Amino acid sequence: MEIYSGCENTFIICMYQSQKDHAAYAQMVCKNKIDGFMMVKTTPLEMVLYNQDGSLASMCGNGIRCFIEYCYRHHIIQEEENMVLTPSGRIDTKIVNLSPFMVYVRMNEPIFTYIDNRIYLDEPIVVNNHIYKISLVHTGVWHGIILPDDFKQALEDAPLIRNLPLFKEYLNLDIIMITNDIYVKTYERGVGFTKACGTGVMASFVILEKLKLLTCNQIAVRTDGGYIEAGRNEKGLYILGPSRYVSSYKDGE
Repeated sequence: MEIYSGCENTFIICMYQSQKDHAAYAQMVCKNKIDGFMMVKTTPLEMVLYNQDGSLASMCGNGIRCFIEYCYRHHIIQEEENMVLTPSGRIDTKIVNLSPFMVYVRMNEPIFTYIDNRIYLDEPIVVNNHIYKISLVHTGVWHGIILPDDFKQALEDAPLIRNLPLFKEYLNLDIIMITNDIYVKTYERGVGFTKACGTGVMASFVILEKLKLLTCNQIAVRTDGGYIEAGRNEKGLYILGPSRYVSSYKDGE
């Protein structure tokens, strides 16, 4: 087993082990700054990822880059371009650099119709006597995007927003601050605040584009773990970012 980091979003990765209680094992090892437990299936190549709370993740933009680096280092893949199966569908990837290890991830087209068959775009909600406008989009997992006037207050209210009855089982919350750059802070389902979230960066780009707040088709988004590029090209939506091998891992460490 090995530890990898994608913009300080950190995962323990190993080959698939059918005999394990995966959910319980994830809860046991996902501590000390470990965000998820990931396994590799082959023929076809498939990513299996569990969150800190033992829930199965349908997709992770930072995790899939780490997944690709693990597979490359262990000679599971040899080509630059690789297709990975996830619970949210097929994801196409491309290794664009080895040092630092950089991966281009072709994202599926977003879904805007939420589980209640409504579209939420700048929809007002009241939480803790504060009004926020939230937009929902699925970029592999569901994300709620807010651009608050009071960023610090929104951080305090983030757990309350994410745990609203309509959102509790599905939603990750992304809080955007636009100053000289675009900064995104994500409160993830099953994890809490994380250093970075690839699908959250993608969701932020999609909503900013939808609200006509962008003047270009690609942006460098700042997270606590570093920058992730998000954009749209002739092939569709994508994110581009790093992966980094951290160390080996043994149970009990």
